[in-house]
Amino acid sequence: MKRCPHCAGYGIYRSRRALWRRLFRRPHTYSCIDCGTTFTRRTLEAARPVTQAETAEALREMRLPKVTGPRHFAHLAHRGGRFFEQLVRDACGLVGRGSRTLKGLLQGAGVTPIRVWVIKQIDADLLHLCGIGTLYHPRQRPWVALSALRHHRYQGGVRLGKTGIVLNSRLFADLVPLEALTLRGPTLARWEGRDWRVSQVPRRSWEHEGRLVVDRDTDGEGERLTSGEDVSRIRDNIDPQAAEPGIAVFQPGAGRAGSYRARGPMRRRDS
Repeated sequence: MKRCPHCAGYGIYRSRRALWRRLFRRPHTYSCIDCGTTFTRRTLEAARPVTQAETAEALREMRLPKVTGPRHFAHLAHRGGRFFEQLVRDACGLVGRGSRTLKGLLQGAGVTPIRVWVIKQIDADLLHLCGIGTLYHPRQRPWVALSALRHHRYQGGVRLGKTGIVLNSRLFADLVPLEALTLRGPTLARWEGRDWRVSQVPRRSWEHEGRLVVDRDTDGEGERLTSGEDVSRIRDNIDPQAAEPGIAVFQPGAGRAGSYRARGPMRRRDS
């Protein structure tokens, strides 16, 4: 069963392709219901655990005999293979750059929404990630909001995931375009030319304005990091000499000065 590379959840569904993606024959993308992350099939396959049958198949292919022949023909075949490999890589890079340029033009024109990674807190080597959100800028032009986002100066609303909740950008450390940050597993990401560990921020901590700490959850498939609110200051302010909480008993009429007198029978007003 497919699992999300970000939150390791099972709520994976295939997104409907936009018209321009169908025209350019771009592959389908997948989304997660739990965290709202969108990723490609290649990322989904990379996060999938490798089975024993696939491992045995890979080892069998490695043991296949190599093509024999004269040395110069083997050298030419090797050079030709490298040439075509580089040609395919350059063609894929050109298509990718064209796709990103077209996507930026459509977002600047307001045709498609501007989707971003929402980072709650940035530590030394750790990102507290809320997931994917959409900019909500009714008073700003799309190209102005996109330019401010790329320069880390965006101020406005952001709608997180599929919840429809709109929060102010001041609650978060940074908003990053989708193409600027790449997930490499549930707890790893690539951003600004370096690798980061990733901790998932739950819904209850999105509006928290204090510091977050990391809780490690280890299961059979690896370690997962979850962010939680730092309550160390609250714990330090608790008086250890305070009386322990007891049991309060409430009785009818206990708070009245005199004895309680029951009312007589009720009479109808028209009688």
